[in-house]
Amino acid sequence: MIYYHYTPLKAFSSILQKNPTKDKEICFWATRIDCFEDKAEYIHGIDKLRPVLETFESEAELQEDRRISQFFSPEDVSRAFGLPVPYVISISKRKDNEYMWENYADKSQGVVMELEFPNSRGIYEAALFSIESCLYDCKISSSELEQLVKEKYMEMAIIMFGGNKEFAYMLLRDNPVEFVRFIAMYLLAFVAPRFKKDKFIKEEETRIIIASPKKKYNSLFDNMPYPVEFEAMVEMVKKFVDEEKQRPDNGNFFREIFMPISVLKRVYVKGDKQKHEVEDILRKRGLNHIPVEVMA
Repeated sequence: MIYYHYTPLKAFSSILQKNPTKDKEICFWATRIDCFEDKAEYIHGIDKLRPVLETFESEAELQEDRRISQFFSPEDVSRAFGLPVPYVISISKRKDNEYMWENYADKSQGVVMELEFPNSRGIYEAALFSIESCLYDCKISSSELEQLVKEKYMEMAIIMFGGNKEFAYMLLRDNPVEFVRFIAMYLLAFVAPRFKKDKFIKEEETRIIIASPKKKYNSLFDNMPYPVEFEAMVEMVKKFVDEEKQRPDNGNFFREIFMPISVLKRVYVKGDKQKHEVEDILRKRGLNHIPVEVMA
């Protein structure tokens, strides 16, 4: 699927790696969601989910100790030790959003990168990722929200148990506490970050979401018992978790997410001056084959 990333020219130049390794020619910074300028955004998503989860779990007659809605409060989430958190890269389904040009592409002096991703979800190194459209309050009804929660609740069960929906539902009905914890983590990672208040509706944002524990929780794996056949996987997870970085200018936490140059299909600009500047950057990177188009 095709998506678009609005960015200033300087940031575009840094996204294209100067001395890349194969299939890591592009690097985006995925910001940890608790480092967003709007600190209340993730809280808003958690608050949207909680009452719907309460209704769903009550109707499903789940046992009290296997209900996750009671834990969907910002205080409990922030206190949860080692909980995977969302890291976000902002993209869009539209290449001609004037609000985004103005606010994210340096007042139309920057660029829009056209990106094509073969899959909307999967695994990035040792973490799950998913590409999700943001949900604005005025654009989603109560019934649509209920259906979304049901689908995502089951989606994690299906992922965990190999796609057999009937088997997954049976396990969901009679699940252990650990099973529903995985579902809670999935909803917190890939559903809660989608909700945005209406004041941001002009952004029409889509997000690449990567879920991983924070670096400071890597010690969780040190005393965790696991079969020897999982040793390589655990080491891979520990390595990925440890790669969380912190910006020197504002202290925000982020992850470097590398992609192959084949993802970048073309670059859009608003004027001939920017076109020549972008072409010069691409030429210096040996990427002359990527077209640059002036958007009227």
